[in-house]
Amino acid sequence: MLARAIGENPRMSYPPPPGQPQPEVPGQPQQPGTYPPPGAYSPGQVGYQPSQAIPPTPERPKRPWNVTLVAVLTFIVGVLDVAAGISALIFRNELRLQVELGLSANNIAISGAVVLVIGAVVLLLSFGLFGGSRLSRGVIAFFSVVRIALATVAIVLATTINGRVGFLFDIVLSIILLLLLYAGARTKSFFARG
Repeated sequence: MLARAIGENPRMSYPPPPGQPQPEVPGQPQQPGTYPPPGAYSPGQVGYQPSQAIPPTPERPKRPWNVTLVAVLTFIVGVLDVAAGISALIFRNELRLQVELGLSANNIAISGAVVLVIGAVVLLLSFGLFGGSRLSRGVIAFFSVVRIALATVAIVLATTINGRVGFLFDIVLSIILLLLLYAGARTKSFFARG
């Protein structure tokens, strides 16, 4: 009789053991560690909290092979430009170099300084290509166009076949770099996040 009265009257029932869900008493805040059963609340009721879905993290696109290739080539071009600029500054008074390039010592020094600065910038920005930096891509593309223009002028001024072949190679390499930098949809999506 007493057990039936306790079972029928929730106020007289003993609390469940620790670790078990506690019964919810109307008007009292929910105890920490207990959760309402699914569907206990509906929109508009007190205590309703919509589930907040975590937005999916966009998958980082893999670096395309052409971006890796252009980054390595750009690094090599930067090293060669730095070396060429330093050589031009050191050997600007060599008569053979002046005749081959068709420039005076002062013009060779100015050209060497410009090539040195461009090479240093390209060398530093080549590391950004590996990570998909749009700034690196844009600046290297700009310098590739500048290199094409300078090499074209140098071909006209050069007085030897060796000089012209070297500058022609520079033009071809710069065009290849431009094509690799802007080739394909995968390349575009890779640089879009940088």
